[in-house]
Amino acid sequence: MKQFTIFFMLIYFNAVFSQKNEISIHQLQLSEYNEKGNSYSEYYESMPIEKSNFLKSNCNLEKIVYGWHPYWVGSAYQNYQWDLLSHFSFFSYEVNAVDGEPNSTHGWSTSLAVDSALSNGVKVTLCVTLFSNHGVFFGSSSSQQTLINNLINLVSSRGAHGVNIDFEGLPSSQATNFANFMVNLSSQMHAAIPGSEVSTVLYAVDWNDVFDFSIMEPFVDHYIIMGYAYYYSGSSVAGPTDPLYHFGSTYNYTLSRSITYYLDKGCPKNKLVLGLPNYGYEWSTLDLSVPSSTLGSGVARTYSYVKNNISGNYSSMNHFWEDNSFTDIFMFNNGENRQCIISLDSAWIKRLNHVRQTGIAGIAIWALGYDNGYNELWDIIENYLTDCYSDPCSGVFYDFGGPKNYYNDEDYIWTIAPPNATSIDVDFIEFDIEENYDYLYVYDGLDENSPQILGSPFTGTIGPGFITSSSGALTFRFTSDGATVKSGFFASYTCSQQAAPIASFSHGELNICLGDSIQLTNTSTGGSSYLWSTSSGGLSSSTDENTYFFPLTSGNYSITLEVFNNIGVDQISQNLLVNIDQPPLAIASASDVNLSLPSAIVYFSNISINATDYFWDFGDGNYSLDQDPWHEYTQNGTYDVLLIAMNDGCDNDTLSIQINVGTQGVINLLDQKIYLYPNPFKSNIYVESYELIKELIIYDFNRRVVLRENVDDFKMKINASQISNGSYLLEIRLSTGVLYRKVIKV
Repeated sequence: MKQFTIFFMLIYFNAVFSQKNEISIHQLQLSEYNEKGNSYSEYYESMPIEKSNFLKSNCNLEKIVYGWHPYWVGSAYQNYQWDLLSHFSFFSYEVNAVDGEPNSTHGWSTSLAVDSALSNGVKVTLCVTLFSNHGVFFGSSSSQQTLINNLINLVSSRGAHGVNIDFEGLPSSQATNFANFMVNLSSQMHAAIPGSEVSTVLYAVDWNDVFDFSIMEPFVDHYIIMGYAYYYSGSSVAGPTDPLYHFGSTYNYTLSRSITYYLDKGCPKNKLVLGLPNYGYEWSTLDLSVPSSTLGSGVARTYSYVKNNISGNYSSMNHFWEDNSFTDIFMFNNGENRQCIISLDSAWIKRLNHVRQTGIAGIAIWALGYDNGYNELWDIIENYLTDCYSDPCSGVFYDFGGPKNYYNDEDYIWTIAPPNATSIDVDFIEFDIEENYDYLYVYDGLDENSPQILGSPFTGTIGPGFITSSSGALTFRFTSDGATVKSGFFASYTCSQQAAPIASFSHGELNICLGDSIQLTNTSTGGSSYLWSTSSGGLSSSTDENTYFFPLTSGNYSITLEVFNNIGVDQISQNLLVNIDQPPLAIASASDVNLSLPSAIVYFSNISINATDYFWDFGDGNYSLDQDPWHEYTQNGTYDVLLIAMNDGCDNDTLSIQINVGTQGVINLLDQKIYLYPNPFKSNIYVESYELIKELIIYDFNRRVVLRENVDDFKMKINASQISNGSYLLEIRLSTGVLYRKVIKV
């Protein structure tokens, strides 16, 4: 049980009493501007305005953004970001309670703001106000029907989309009459104008229990909480017009509590809209403590007024963040203690995030134009209420009472799913809910169909502790009963995200054979899909992880790889200098394939095509890398000589030549006709033959000619004194054939 001091009890009762007798900002400002005269939109729309610079959003609204346009904001409509506004409600048709006719429509039929909203594709409604004499109006069926007829005609004549009913101060005795009127209005409006919409406001605190959803459902299209009357001009304590959570320790009506209240009363979640203020109040206060008693009526300060800060009172030095209600407070003394309490940018972010978390239909704004000259709130709408929204990868969350106690009768489901998250770590720093009555369910996935984590649901003081999801999403559901509440829970979270891809690849050998390919090996990280491209030539696949490149000719080629994942794309290009070789063709012949000992010497003539290197296997254990080798066999036998023709890019080609070595045959007959002496020799060699000797040639073992003699005789003396010592091959060309002898100079 909370303990309250007498001081705070007095504050509580004064606050409650004053709230029950409040005059809303709608009624207060309508009366104020009506009293000024010129209460028509044309007058204010004729006033010049400095136009703001902003870019049309590329995002699409996922929530309702309902904005009231009071006639007195005039030409401010020129700075509305229409693409971030779903509904535009012209304020207002003032109802005469006696007959249902309008006291004024303030220029609805000719308003340029209405024209602009319609031309920009925004749904346009006419707001209908009645602040007193409810019994008179609901006591007359003719007055009600007159109003309905008028509204249908006014909406239809403008090509508009419906009405918003703003009947304030309804007593409990009129709850059923009001609900039946809403059903009657909705039924007739929907029938007369297909696709039209009828909505009504809901009070921040429904003191008199006047909204009967069991009657109004399903006829009414939207219900809009006026979430900006928790503290007002006449409040005895300075406080936020729109506390998200508890402010102070006694009067704990808040935006969060109002949402819970109306959902529990039967308002459908997809029809409930939370109204938020573009203004706050400033009071003279007893002191600069928070909270503090007021010393008179407060004055409204618009968002623009505070941001302009002409007085200098709304400086960062005077700023205080109230971290229970999530509200901005400026405290200063300009001859007296003053406090201005308003929701600025950070506070709006908290409220719009709460709207997403509760899953209600959207927001409404009182009033459009109160932020004129600034784009910040529009930017926040774009970031949080459109399809451009994404859960941050880290943050904190509370139960639906914020830093203080949660409320009765709560039942909320929300999901944390940051984009590209692979897992989420959640640390429940505080946990205390009513044991066995209030529960927190935790689902390892995107919704309630996902499996619950171990220990779920949690109750009492034993919470989840530190948990890690198995995927990139966690879903929570919190329920509380109608009795005891506790401090609830507070948790922080952080996610692990898929990294952006990094493109890289390697390639195979660039010296290739005609018709062959070059392998491209993908060495990228973080990719889920790929796209290959080339400046010319072909690819085996453009989308496989790895691929093969088929160049057409030798030359430079540019190869590009793009790598994609959910985060983004990366690409890399490489220039490849490709050399294409023709395949080798092994062609060779032997000087003779039938040899006889002792001088079984053979010369090979190699005319292979497209070859750069050669390997000869003579079949007797000897080898050569020469192009045109010669070889002497020392034993009888049949030898398979193998030639391998090679180049850098192609497969080898082979040729086999069979050599027979013996002591008989044609070669022996020639041998018997030749005499060679001395061998080894020092200077001269003598060659004699029974056949005419045509030519003598001496080769070194690199097949270079070192001596050549034309003979044309039967006997020849060769002077070889000029050649170096070593082994040589002597070719003896006869008129009937060619013989080879190995000679040695010493």
